[in-house]
Amino acid sequence: MRNSLWDPQDLLRRLCHALDIARQTIERLARSGYTDPENADHNLRPEKIISETALLLYASSTVSHFEQVGARTRALAQVLIPYARSERILLGICLEPALAWDYALAHVLLKKLGYEDSTFDAALSQAIQGQAHTGRERTPYRVVEQEWLKEIWTDSTSPTRRRKSSSLRSTALGQSIDLLNGSKDQIYAFTHAIMYVSDFNLSPRRLPKPKQLICAEAEAALAYCLDEQDYDVAAEVLLTWPLTGKRWSPAAVFGFRVLAQVEDRAGFLPSPGTRLDRLNTLEGDARTDYLLATAYHTAYVMGLLCAAALQKGRTPPRKISTRRRRTNSAKQIAEHLNADEVVKHWREAFDALDDTERDAISSLVLTIALRQQVQKRDFAGLRSLLATAYECGLADNPAASQAAELLERLTIFDAR
Repeated sequence: MRNSLWDPQDLLRRLCHALDIARQTIERLARSGYTDPENADHNLRPEKIISETALLLYASSTVSHFEQVGARTRALAQVLIPYARSERILLGICLEPALAWDYALAHVLLKKLGYEDSTFDAALSQAIQGQAHTGRERTPYRVVEQEWLKEIWTDSTSPTRRRKSSSLRSTALGQSIDLLNGSKDQIYAFTHAIMYVSDFNLSPRRLPKPKQLICAEAEAALAYCLDEQDYDVAAEVLLTWPLTGKRWSPAAVFGFRVLAQVEDRAGFLPSPGTRLDRLNTLEGDARTDYLLATAYHTAYVMGLLCAAALQKGRTPPRKISTRRRRTNSAKQIAEHLNADEVVKHWREAFDALDDTERDAISSLVLTIALRQQVQKRDFAGLRSLLATAYECGLADNPAASQAAELLERLTIFDAR
């Protein structure tokens, strides 16, 4: 029986919720940013809020033919423009040409959406021709971001846009990620490269390696995010499927279901930075500003994901496909998981599945278990888990391959 798709009205509801949060965030925080007197990690510069709002607006434009989305994006653009093209932003472009694209990101995206401004175009043009324009070294995915913005600003339709650039091959999207010891920053670099290379399906470049390999690494990254309950980055990882056009895998469908359930339970997709004990001590404007400052980004990313999922042919299935399951594999793999005192959201959702659905996502569970064993430095347990994975026919998992390489390297250490 054909697997029906996720309800588009539900996706629209979630996207509109993100756009409503975006408008409130701009109205309250875009002028001065946010300063937390108790935790400087929560401090926000206005430029960050403005740029990320423009990115959500740009991504949402792909589905602005839906009346409720179109109305919100037009209203949000009007609220955003005065901040995106403020004297503060213009002065930044003029004073720091090496950061010109960073300051001008919202202007560039607004221009692409039809909101022109010749003054900002002139300032940006002079800045990027200045001697100091290249005076800052950037990580590969940030280089790709700069290339992406330049192409949007110049409305480039040159065939060179379709080529694989050397900078793209150098990103986490072109290289392999450390799936067992890697950090959140590595996954963040991977997800942002996906956004820039795909241009949210408006004018995508060629990918630096096969989609199948990219999605396999994305599944492993998703496993990490779900186990860490980092829904900010988890939603970014899930963008891999609608932005590459690959069919949503069982693991990706499960991941989206977990995020949707968490969002419905909390009323918004929680951020690791939002502390409920601190939130409950605040009232009025202080409470609203703290919640927006710490949670707006995660809400935005859920909006990006729903906008991409609403595009034709990119919507996730409603149910997890069980056609390629490894029978009885999930139960065997789950025996190797940590026995957490507090049950995590993904584990609650996993336990609610039937046996065939659990088996369909056993590779995801394997990656979680592998990483847990490595973090504990339980290499005997890791070896036992790999043996179980081999018996279950899951040895082609990229995290399993890296775990096998790790054990092989450790034989050199043991031989000393």
